[in-house]
Amino acid sequence: MQISTAVQEKENNWLTILVTVVGIIVGIVLVGVVLARMGLLNGLRGGGTTAVSPGTILYTTEKMQFGQEVMRVEAGEPITLELDNKDMYGHSFDVDELGWHVQMPANDQVSAEFTAVPPGTYTIYCAVPGHREAGMVATLIVEP
Repeated sequence: MQISTAVQEKENNWLTILVTVVGIIVGIVLVGVVLARMGLLNGLRGGGTTAVSPGTILYTTEKMQFGQEVMRVEAGEPITLELDNKDMYGHSFDVDELGWHVQMPANDQVSAEFTAVPPGTYTIYCAVPGHREAGMVATLIVEP
């Protein structure tokens, strides 16, 4: 028995449409996974503002730069840092001499608590490869 050309064309069209729809769905899911992994969906959570208590320093990153070039703190005082990464990729907040190393996820905020001792001038930088070289460097001054 021979299948007519019209029936074969209908079956081929149906299969083509099915494969196309499945491909589109898979593509949408993959784009969603990539966006989620990059942290691009974090900003959709709402809010956008952070209440900062006394003794807390809000420290931002945006456009591959630290928002504040100099941070001053007093030696021996507890410090709470609210690290706000406004970029669509991860950063870090590092002060090697004091052992401070905090990951800053893309488009997210994290808190970190430290005590700054001893007095001196220290380098703050982003340890993500290439970011320090791109200018993500600031100065921490611990005053006596």
